[in-house]
Amino acid sequence: MGKSDKNKNTLTAQWVIPTLVLMVFLIVTLIDYNKTMKENSKDRALERVSRQAVSVAGYYKGLHEGSINVVDAIADYLMGQKDIFSKESVNILKHVDDHCGLIDAYIVKSNGNAVDSFGNSYVTIDSSEEFKSLLGPKDSDAAIIDSKNRPVLMVSAPIRNEDEWRGNVILVYKADRIAKQMDTTAYSYALIYENGIVGETYGAESGLFVVGDNIRKKVDEMTFDDANKSAFLQNLESGRSGTVHVNNGKGISCYMCYQPIGKTGASIVVTVQDKQITRSINEENEDTRQMIMKIVVSIGIFIALIIVIYIINRVAFTKESMELQNKAETDLLTELLNKISTENKIKEYLAGEGSDKTSMMCVLDIDNFKKINDTMGHAFGDEVLATLGKRIRTEFRVTDIIGRTGGDEFIIFLKDLKDDAVIEREAGRVAGFFKDFTVGTYTKYSPTASIGAAIFPRDGSDYESMYKAADTALYKAKKRGKNQLAFFSETTEEDKLAAENASKPKPIDSDNE
Repeated sequence: MGKSDKNKNTLTAQWVIPTLVLMVFLIVTLIDYNKTMKENSKDRALERVSRQAVSVAGYYKGLHEGSINVVDAIADYLMGQKDIFSKESVNILKHVDDHCGLIDAYIVKSNGNAVDSFGNSYVTIDSSEEFKSLLGPKDSDAAIIDSKNRPVLMVSAPIRNEDEWRGNVILVYKADRIAKQMDTTAYSYALIYENGIVGETYGAESGLFVVGDNIRKKVDEMTFDDANKSAFLQNLESGRSGTVHVNNGKGISCYMCYQPIGKTGASIVVTVQDKQITRSINEENEDTRQMIMKIVVSIGIFIALIIVIYIINRVAFTKESMELQNKAETDLLTELLNKISTENKIKEYLAGEGSDKTSMMCVLDIDNFKKINDTMGHAFGDEVLATLGKRIRTEFRVTDIIGRTGGDEFIIFLKDLKDDAVIEREAGRVAGFFKDFTVGTYTKYSPTASIGAAIFPRDGSDYESMYKAADTALYKAKKRGKNQLAFFSETTEEDKLAAENASKPKPIDSDNE
């Protein structure tokens, strides 16, 4: 790995990776924070439902206990009257009616005759079985019944002493006044009596109970997520409070918060659907969610910018590295490959993809180059080399390897020549290059070159042997009179020996590099 690659990887390790780790940490923290906020919102939503249950239960408790106290006091008063239907008795009933918000109030004698708070008399009370069940000498009692399509609470107390039962006092309350205790119709409630019968319901249509339901039978239809059925029923019977999550068996999941009504043996069950809790959570966390979304978007933009900057820097770094590499591999005067790069690239090709392909190496020397420098000047000699480099690049394929390997020596390495016909054609193109090659703006000069060619793998198996063969062929071309191309295969043993004796390191003219 080069120094530049190490610097690039160090930059990545120092900045990009820690930044991405930080971004991931922030995103995970935001997700966890959002989850915690939702859980807290859910707890608060369920707490509101629980408070609703406490509120409704408290209202019922006050209504029942207060009503029992009131009706007992009236019964005790009437027991001391000679005529429980007297005008004074009716006035007492009227006074209670006006101040307690009653629907109706009755004094019923043991023979069935009755009078209401307005003084209206009735021979008999013809009403529901629930109403009739409140009559008699038994202790004070209450029942919720359906009267004229509305629920009413009827409270009864016997007018009696140890020796005599004279009748009953009946007070009728608006049971649906309890609806005013509800904060929202998203909730529904049910009044469960001690015997397990649902006495009253109110609220959203999603409620699990209707009046008259038997709680035990209803519970059997439900699926409990976090508490078993028997525990729920035991808590109701023992007057305990709590919250359970259930499915009603019809695909609706709800939370049920239950609360005892004092010591009456009855309980209130407030129900709210999951979707209502979810809606409450979403409404409560809307600002938080928007804030998190903005932060996530900002983080995303920041990460995108980091990635874009990283890519731009990497592209620029790669471009700069390639430029530096090209400069290191390029001969400044001709803009061809220098000697070392030419040698390395040919070696890589012969050892790799070109190992089983036919190639041709041409070693080219400009004829009488020293004479050009001496007679026309080194600047003109440089112009000859530069022009040759520019023209020769356009003459051959970009995949071929062309380089300046000495003062006036060039190598042209042609890859992947299919057959002898192609070899002959390409050799002719190399030899014919100098036929119309001229240099100079004002003074036209037509330099020539001697060229030696060797064929891979026929004339050599690696770079060194190929270069030696091509150099031998070059000597043959010069011996023949220059300005021509000779193949290594055309050389005699005498030519080879003479080439070896003549092949000495050539001094590089510093003015022409």
